[in-house]
Amino acid sequence: MNSQGTLRWVVFGVLAMGCNPDPGEVDEQVGYRAGTESTSSGERGSVKISEVLWAGSSSGRGERDPTDVFVELRNESAFPLNLGGWFLEMEGAVNQTWRIPENDLVVAVGEHVFFAAKADGCFPDADGYIEGLRFPDGDAFRLTLMDADERLIEPVGDDSMPPMAGVWDTVRVRSMERIEIMFGGYGTEPQAWHHYTDAPVDVPNNDRIKASCRGTTFASPGRANSPDYSGAFASGNLE
Repeated sequence: MNSQGTLRWVVFGVLAMGCNPDPGEVDEQVGYRAGTESTSSGERGSVKISEVLWAGSSSGRGERDPTDVFVELRNESAFPLNLGGWFLEMEGAVNQTWRIPENDLVVAVGEHVFFAAKADGCFPDADGYIEGLRFPDGDAFRLTLMDADERLIEPVGDDSMPPMAGVWDTVRVRSMERIEIMFGGYGTEPQAWHHYTDAPVDVPNNDRIKASCRGTTFASPGRANSPDYSGAFASGNLE
Protein backbone atom coordinates (compact mmCIF):
# COMPACT_ATOMS: atom_id res chain seq x y z
CA MET A 1 0.00 0.00 0.00
CA ASN A 2 1.38 3.44 -0.92
CA SER A 3 1.75 6.29 1.53
CA GLN A 4 -1.45 7.96 0.31
CA GLY A 5 -3.43 4.79 0.95
CA THR A 6 -1.88 4.44 4.38
CA LEU A 7 -2.88 8.00 5.21
CA ARG A 8 -6.50 7.32 4.21
CA TRP A 9 -6.65 4.31 6.54
CA VAL A 10 -5.21 6.33 9.42
CA VAL A 11 -7.74 9.13 8.89
CA PHE A 12 -10.62 6.60 8.69
CA GLY A 13 -9.45 4.96 11.92
CA VAL A 14 -9.38 8.29 13.77
CA LEU A 15 -12.84 9.22 12.51
CA ALA A 16 -14.24 5.81 13.46
CA MET A 17 -12.85 6.16 16.96
CA GLY A 18 -14.46 9.58 17.26
CA CYS A 19 -17.88 8.30 16.13
CA ASN A 20 -17.90 5.22 18.41
CA PRO A 21 -16.84 6.24 21.90
CA ASP A 22 -16.26 3.62 24.57
CA PRO A 23 -19.73 2.80 26.03
CA GLY A 24 -18.23 2.42 29.49
CA GLU A 25 -18.67 -0.27 32.07
CA VAL A 26 -21.98 -2.09 32.61
CA ASP A 27 -22.91 0.07 35.60
CA GLU A 28 -22.76 3.15 33.37
CA GLN A 29 -25.26 1.74 30.88
CA VAL A 30 -28.99 0.95 31.08
CA GLY A 31 -29.51 -0.67 34.46
CA TYR A 32 -32.20 -3.22 33.71
CA ARG A 33 -30.06 -4.89 31.04
CA ALA A 34 -27.82 -6.08 33.86
CA GLY A 35 -30.79 -6.97 36.06
CA THR A 36 -30.01 -4.25 38.58
CA GLU A 37 -32.99 -1.95 38.07
CA SER A 38 -36.60 -2.46 37.11
CA THR A 39 -38.67 -1.07 34.28
CA SER A 40 -42.41 -0.48 34.06
CA SER A 41 -42.63 -1.37 30.35
CA GLY A 42 -43.37 -4.88 29.15
CA GLU A 43 -43.35 -6.92 25.97
CA ARG A 44 -46.01 -9.36 24.87
CA GLY A 45 -45.71 -12.57 26.87
CA SER A 46 -43.19 -11.12 29.33
CA VAL A 47 -45.64 -11.51 32.23
CA LYS A 48 -48.06 -14.40 32.60
CA ILE A 49 -51.38 -14.41 34.41
CA SER A 50 -50.55 -17.56 36.35
CA GLU A 51 -53.50 -17.97 38.74
CA VAL A 52 -56.99 -16.55 39.15
CA LEU A 53 -59.18 -17.12 42.19
CA TRP A 54 -62.47 -16.07 40.63
CA ALA A 55 -64.89 -17.95 42.91
CA GLY A 56 -63.98 -16.11 46.11
CA SER A 57 -62.68 -17.56 49.37
CA SER A 58 -64.15 -19.95 51.90
CA SER A 59 -63.62 -19.52 55.62
CA GLY A 60 -62.92 -22.32 58.06
CA ARG A 61 -66.68 -22.58 58.63
CA GLY A 62 -67.27 -23.21 54.93
CA GLU A 63 -68.86 -19.80 54.33
CA ARG A 64 -67.97 -18.42 50.92
CA ASP A 65 -67.11 -14.78 50.26
CA PRO A 66 -67.43 -14.21 46.49
CA THR A 67 -65.82 -10.76 46.79
CA ASP A 68 -62.54 -12.16 48.21
CA VAL A 69 -60.64 -12.86 44.98
CA PHE A 70 -57.12 -12.42 43.59
CA VAL A 71 -55.01 -12.48 40.42
CA GLU A 72 -51.44 -13.83 40.41
CA LEU A 73 -48.80 -12.73 37.88
CA ARG A 74 -45.41 -14.26 37.05
CA ASN A 75 -42.49 -12.29 35.60
CA GLU A 76 -41.12 -14.29 32.66
CA SER A 77 -39.11 -11.45 31.14
CA ALA A 78 -35.33 -11.09 31.22
CA PHE A 79 -35.26 -8.25 33.74
CA PRO A 80 -37.04 -7.06 36.92
CA LEU A 81 -40.37 -5.27 36.51
CA ASN A 82 -42.50 -2.80 38.40
CA LEU A 83 -46.16 -3.49 37.64
CA GLY A 84 -47.54 -0.31 39.15
CA GLY A 85 -49.96 1.34 36.75
CA TRP A 86 -50.51 -1.81 34.65
CA PHE A 87 -54.07 -2.67 33.58
CA LEU A 88 -56.35 -5.68 33.92
CA GLU A 89 -59.26 -5.65 31.51
CA MET A 90 -62.17 -8.10 31.86
CA GLU A 91 -64.63 -8.87 29.08
CA GLY A 92 -67.52 -11.32 29.05
CA ALA A 93 -70.51 -11.54 31.34
CA VAL A 94 -69.18 -8.36 32.95
CA ASN A 95 -66.92 -5.77 31.32
CA GLN A 96 -64.58 -3.83 33.58
CA THR A 97 -61.03 -2.46 33.72
CA TRP A 98 -58.83 -2.11 36.80
CA ARG A 99 -55.45 -0.49 37.25
CA ILE A 100 -52.78 -1.94 39.54
CA PRO A 101 -51.98 0.83 42.06
CA GLU A 102 -48.63 2.59 41.78
CA ASN A 103 -46.12 0.90 44.08
CA ASP A 104 -42.40 0.38 44.73
CA LEU A 105 -42.57 -3.40 44.35
CA VAL A 106 -39.86 -4.86 42.11
CA VAL A 107 -40.82 -8.25 40.70
CA ALA A 108 -37.70 -10.31 40.09
CA VAL A 109 -37.31 -12.59 37.08
CA GLY A 110 -39.32 -15.77 37.68
CA GLU A 111 -41.08 -14.36 40.73
CA HIS A 112 -44.83 -14.61 41.42
CA VAL A 113 -46.85 -11.73 42.87
CA PHE A 114 -50.55 -11.50 43.59
CA PHE A 115 -53.09 -8.73 43.93
CA ALA A 116 -56.21 -9.33 45.98
CA ALA A 117 -59.51 -7.49 46.23
CA LYS A 118 -59.28 -6.73 49.94
CA ALA A 119 -57.06 -7.03 53.00
CA ASP A 120 -59.68 -8.14 55.53
CA GLY A 121 -60.45 -11.48 53.87
CA CYS A 122 -58.36 -14.63 53.51
CA PHE A 123 -55.41 -12.81 51.87
CA PRO A 124 -53.98 -10.27 54.34
CA ASP A 125 -50.45 -10.74 52.92
CA ALA A 126 -51.08 -9.82 49.28
CA ASP A 127 -48.51 -7.81 47.33
CA GLY A 128 -51.18 -5.22 46.67
CA TYR A 129 -54.92 -4.66 46.59
CA ILE A 130 -57.12 -3.67 43.64
CA GLU A 131 -60.30 -2.01 44.78
CA GLY A 132 -63.41 -3.44 43.17
CA LEU A 133 -61.67 -6.53 41.76
CA ARG A 134 -64.36 -9.16 41.21
CA PHE A 135 -65.24 -11.85 38.68
CA PRO A 136 -68.50 -13.26 37.32
CA ASP A 137 -69.60 -16.14 39.52
CA GLY A 138 -68.91 -18.99 37.11
CA ASP A 139 -69.90 -17.05 34.00
CA ALA A 140 -67.68 -16.34 31.01
CA PHE A 141 -64.78 -13.92 31.25
CA ARG A 142 -61.56 -13.11 29.46
CA LEU A 143 -58.88 -11.28 31.42
CA THR A 144 -56.26 -9.24 29.56
CA LEU A 145 -53.08 -7.81 31.07
CA MET A 146 -51.63 -4.58 29.63
CA ASP A 147 -48.62 -2.59 30.75
CA ALA A 148 -48.69 1.04 31.91
CA ASP A 149 -48.55 2.22 28.29
CA GLU A 150 -51.54 0.00 27.45
CA ARG A 151 -49.49 -2.44 25.37
CA LEU A 152 -50.98 -5.93 25.21
CA ILE A 153 -49.08 -8.36 27.44
CA GLU A 154 -51.36 -11.40 27.61
CA PRO A 155 -55.02 -12.45 27.44
CA VAL A 156 -56.37 -15.49 29.32
CA GLY A 157 -59.74 -17.19 29.42
CA ASP A 158 -62.57 -16.78 26.93
CA ASP A 159 -65.41 -14.26 26.98
CA SER A 160 -67.81 -16.82 25.45
CA MET A 161 -67.34 -19.81 27.78
CA PRO A 162 -67.22 -20.56 31.54
CA PRO A 163 -63.91 -20.31 33.45
CA MET A 164 -61.35 -22.85 32.28
CA ALA A 165 -60.71 -24.13 35.82
CA GLY A 166 -61.50 -23.30 39.42
CA VAL A 167 -64.58 -24.28 41.39
CA TRP A 168 -66.83 -23.70 44.40
CA ASP A 169 -68.31 -27.03 45.46
CA THR A 170 -70.48 -25.58 48.29
CA VAL A 171 -67.74 -26.32 50.84
CA ARG A 172 -64.35 -25.69 49.25
CA VAL A 173 -63.00 -23.19 46.77
CA ARG A 174 -60.22 -24.05 44.31
CA SER A 175 -58.38 -21.52 42.19
CA MET A 176 -57.77 -21.61 38.45
CA GLU A 177 -54.04 -22.34 38.03
CA ARG A 178 -51.75 -22.19 35.00
CA ILE A 179 -49.88 -25.43 34.37
CA GLU A 180 -46.23 -24.82 35.23
CA ILE A 181 -44.20 -25.99 32.23
CA MET A 182 -41.27 -24.53 30.33
CA PHE A 183 -43.43 -23.32 27.47
CA GLY A 184 -46.68 -22.33 29.10
CA GLY A 185 -48.86 -22.28 26.00
CA TYR A 186 -51.55 -19.70 25.47
CA GLY A 187 -53.69 -18.59 28.39
CA THR A 188 -56.71 -18.69 26.10
CA GLU A 189 -56.40 -22.48 25.78
CA PRO A 190 -58.41 -24.57 28.29
CA GLN A 191 -55.68 -27.22 28.42
CA ALA A 192 -53.25 -24.65 29.88
CA TRP A 193 -55.24 -24.54 33.15
CA HIS A 194 -56.20 -26.87 35.98
CA HIS A 195 -57.93 -26.74 39.36
CA TYR A 196 -55.63 -26.23 42.33
CA THR A 197 -54.58 -29.67 43.59
CA ASP A 198 -53.71 -30.43 47.21
CA ALA A 199 -50.94 -32.81 46.12
CA PRO A 200 -47.88 -32.83 48.42
CA VAL A 201 -45.23 -30.20 47.61
CA ASP A 202 -41.70 -29.75 48.91
CA VAL A 203 -42.22 -26.06 49.72
CA PRO A 204 -45.57 -24.87 51.15
CA ASN A 205 -47.54 -23.02 48.49
CA ASN A 206 -50.50 -21.84 50.57
CA ASP A 207 -48.63 -19.96 53.30
CA ARG A 208 -49.97 -16.58 52.13
CA ILE A 209 -53.55 -17.61 52.87
CA LYS A 210 -54.88 -16.82 56.34
CA ALA A 211 -54.40 -19.93 58.47
CA SER A 212 -58.10 -20.20 59.34
CA CYS A 213 -59.00 -20.31 55.61
CA ARG A 214 -56.54 -22.94 54.43
CA GLY A 215 -58.81 -25.89 55.11
CA THR A 216 -61.43 -24.74 52.59
CA THR A 217 -59.65 -22.23 50.33
CA PHE A 218 -57.26 -24.09 48.06
CA ALA A 219 -54.89 -21.80 46.16
CA SER A 220 -51.22 -20.86 45.93
CA PRO A 221 -51.14 -17.05 45.90
CA GLY A 222 -47.66 -15.63 45.31
CA ARG A 223 -46.12 -19.10 45.10
CA ALA A 224 -45.42 -21.71 42.44
CA ASN A 225 -48.61 -23.42 41.32
CA SER A 226 -49.63 -26.84 42.55
CA PRO A 227 -48.63 -29.87 40.46
CA ASP A 228 -51.04 -31.14 37.84
CA TYR A 229 -51.16 -34.86 37.11
CA SER A 230 -53.91 -34.89 34.51
CA GLY A 231 -51.47 -35.18 31.61
CA ALA A 232 -53.75 -32.92 29.60
CA PHE A 233 -50.97 -30.54 28.56
CA ALA A 234 -47.61 -32.28 28.45
CA SER A 235 -45.93 -29.84 26.09
CA GLY A 236 -46.34 -26.25 24.99
CA ASN A 237 -45.46 -24.17 22.00
CA LEU A 238 -42.31 -22.24 21.21
CA GLU A 239 -43.99 -18.91 20.44
